[in-house]
Amino acid sequence: MNNARLRLLIPAVTGAAFFLGVELGSFNLVLLTIVKEFSLDTSFMGILVTAQNITVAASPLVFGRVADRIGKKLTLLIFMPVFTAGCFITAFANSVFAFIGGVLVIGAGFSVCESMGSSALSDSFPGKESKFMNLMQFGFSLGAVISPLAFRLLFTQYGFSWHIVFIVSGCGFVLLYPLMLAVECRTAPSLLHTKTRNPEMCGKQVSSRAAPLRSVVQARFPGLSFFLLLVLSMMSYVAIENGVSFFVDSLLVIEYGNSSLGAWAISGFWFAMTVSRLFFASLKIKPRTMALAGFMASTVLLLILFFMKSQLIFVTITVCLGFALGPVWPMILSMGMSAFPEKSGTFGGVLYSSGGVSGIITPLLFGAIAGANGFYAAFMFLAFVSAGGLLAMKFTKR
Repeated sequence: MNNARLRLLIPAVTGAAFFLGVELGSFNLVLLTIVKEFSLDTSFMGILVTAQNITVAASPLVFGRVADRIGKKLTLLIFMPVFTAGCFITAFANSVFAFIGGVLVIGAGFSVCESMGSSALSDSFPGKESKFMNLMQFGFSLGAVISPLAFRLLFTQYGFSWHIVFIVSGCGFVLLYPLMLAVECRTAPSLLHTKTRNPEMCGKQVSSRAAPLRSVVQARFPGLSFFLLLVLSMMSYVAIENGVSFFVDSLLVIEYGNSSLGAWAISGFWFAMTVSRLFFASLKIKPRTMALAGFMASTVLLLILFFMKSQLIFVTITVCLGFALGPVWPMILSMGMSAFPEKSGTFGGVLYSSGGVSGIITPLLFGAIAGANGFYAAFMFLAFVSAGGLLAMKFTKR
């Protein structure tokens, strides 16, 4: 194994995450313009977002298992062109049906590349996966932060159209492809024939006196309860992230009639998350400890937000939430993949897909609560969701 080529994996997947962040961060920026260009009703915006989220949620479930068989590098080499093709189809679509098709292809490439990039890091750098996953997510957050500002400048000052968002995202993957070809990835050693697993990570062995059904389930699916707790934690995290990123602006407009603060709040949220991921990548703290601290801080912050209603406090807490939640996503992935290294693609794919499912469900629940009881009540709902994530993470040690 060539160590230099192995370490090329870090800039390769971090660069890929950056351009995924560019696409995600700018898609919402141009969505309204796209809908108007195709002469569609603004309600169609939700359909376009849902279309991408469906393939984002479904693809890792299917291809995570495939990646464990054929290798993470080959999977990335297959799906990087898929993401690029989706970007180009979308950029040059001359009908709404072609555009939707492109969005579906983007979603498939997006989710597989991000989840398998994380899985490749976990396989290749055992014991350091949390550090490098934080770095990868730093790249993602950086792309999401700077792309709306950069593209807005291109739109207003230089007359570019929305098509440039998808062209840049797709070309970014084209530039990174030769680097990915040069990468070497380790294959995680199989644990299928080992006699024991880490009790904290995968559940304790069942004694012969245990109930027959429980024995069968734990023998067939060791660590199932641990992994389900991680799934709940991931769904909680994504619910909070989506609630903040999609509805902060709406609360400020409806509650205070202030549309200018929304952009600052959202940009501050993503910028704080970017700084947080870079900061925590340099620390030697257990992934579970970082995730617990993130959920605990977000629960407290969301409660303060509900009981101290002020637009200045709201914006400040939004930024603080970005910093608190920064390491949570990569740490949950790190825990799952390091616990099941022989099937990191499969379990990483399931975790990623659970986040995608939460991303589809949460806006509907949040919108319903906000419509019935106001946006502050919806953010109180997020406090309970965060507390649920905290409890799920706490019980992963048992």
